[in-house]
Amino acid sequence: MTGGPPAGRHPFRFGVYAGALSGIGALRALAVGSEEAGYASLLVPDHLDERWSPVVSLALAAGWTSRIALGTLMLSADLRRPAVLFKDLATLDQAAPGRLEIGLGAGWYPPDFARAGIPMAPPGIRIERLAETAHILKELWEKGAVSYEGRHCSAVDAIGAPRPGPAAWVMGGGGPRMLRTAVEHADIVSLTARLSSGRRDKPLGDNARAERFDERVCWVREFAAEAGRTSAPELQCLLIDAAVVTDSEEYATRELAPRFGLPPGEVLDSPVVLAGTVDEICARLRDRRERFGISYWVLPAARWEEFVPVVERLTGT
Repeated sequence: MTGGPPAGRHPFRFGVYAGALSGIGALRALAVGSEEAGYASLLVPDHLDERWSPVVSLALAAGWTSRIALGTLMLSADLRRPAVLFKDLATLDQAAPGRLEIGLGAGWYPPDFARAGIPMAPPGIRIERLAETAHILKELWEKGAVSYEGRHCSAVDAIGAPRPGPAAWVMGGGGPRMLRTAVEHADIVSLTARLSSGRRDKPLGDNARAERFDERVCWVREFAAEAGRTSAPELQCLLIDAAVVTDSEEYATRELAPRFGLPPGEVLDSPVVLAGTVDEICARLRDRRERFGISYWVLPAARWEEFVPVVERLTGT
């Protein structure tokens, strides 16, 4: 690892996305191994399927690690009351002071709401609730108390204890309304394809094209200027469905093109796809930071070991 990032760019860093786990031993191995390998963060999703509780998983990981950031991608705001969520996160911060990356989302997967027994509101309402949840959480985090009456969320004389240390706030999405909310409330903006279908099995198609990410980056820059931000937010991208180190471009395009609903000649250009040799992957990531400004890449737990050479080569540059 030599030199630093180009002027005006965030340095590269990498996270590991911990999906379904086979047991507590697997979680420990992932947390310890990824920290030792130089990954910047261990991130846990929030779904009511076979996956584990995000906050409890991170509390366990806090006891096994000392440096790696611990985060959520993304906590569904509609499944939790803001003041109650604060209590869980602030208590987690006591075990991992200054290491939290708190990802908040509006929720997009209908089975999560059905399993929780909570009606799934239209997207606009969910995004409004998310913004109000973020406001309450950050007031408690930074000021230690809040009283707030919003359209969807409220808190009366809520107390921000235990007192937490600094945290990074993460929000993101694929549409303009969600990205505007992210820019207004988050330190890190996660760029994704639009998930308005609420389905995991539907090919992303045009949503995954590089040109669509050009649009999303333009929105982020526009919203940041409107919000008076003095610096661009760090941009993140998840590669949980398509990240592989391989010397066979034919394999990559044959496997990935139908999955994403893109022509073979386009699929490897999509920011949500990363395939090739270590040298090719490093070159693609540099090109993508130049084009999109994305510097923070999240890799699937199943692939973390094979990407260690990429992490070692690019982290901090």
